[in-house]
Amino acid sequence: MAKENKNIKRGILIVLANLLAMLIVAIILVIVTFRWMKSYTLHGQYITVPDVTGMYEEEARQTLSMTGLNYEITDYKFDKMMVEGGVIEQKPKPGAFVKQGRKIYLTLNSGKEPLRAVPDVADNSSLRAAESKLRAAGFKLTETEYVDGDQDWVYEIKYLGEAIKAGTEIPEGSTLTIVAGNGNPVEEIEEADSTIVIDMDFFE
Repeated sequence: MAKENKNIKRGILIVLANLLAMLIVAIILVIVTFRWMKSYTLHGQYITVPDVTGMYEEEARQTLSMTGLNYEITDYKFDKMMVEGGVIEQKPKPGAFVKQGRKIYLTLNSGKEPLRAVPDVADNSSLRAAESKLRAAGFKLTETEYVDGDQDWVYEIKYLGEAIKAGTEIPEGSTLTIVAGNGNPVEEIEEADSTIVIDMDFFE
């Protein structure tokens, strides 16, 4: 009987030891997992996004890399006040708090001024229709010039003081002038008859 009790106690101790060992292993796994997750997500660690606008792409890359950030070029725009290849915009904006390794999206200056074709409005549009079409195409308008002709009928489109044809490509956002009729009739000048009548009797 004493031997059986001893074996039972030994069995209970082995079970308890195994349970304790499993508990210790579980605790260790929880701690290791928590630390790994904290390291992976950089919990509580943030980086201030530097201002790279105005920098060349390579300079911006170096600045972001030194800060622990990556970058990606997402768009190109034109800015006549900035050098070609310079950073026009960045997202997130300077001063934002992000985690290490975050990608910063950059918009660079293409250096190429976008062109737009002038709509076909001369000699086939009213003043109001021409204004609407030209503004929709991205052009600006000066004060309308008026000449003798049908009221508010568009006769010409001028750019830099010169008449231009429909389809001509000029810088986007350029200023155009519409030449329209003022409602006064056009004065027609009769050409003198240049036919010379020769009296043949003069030579007889």
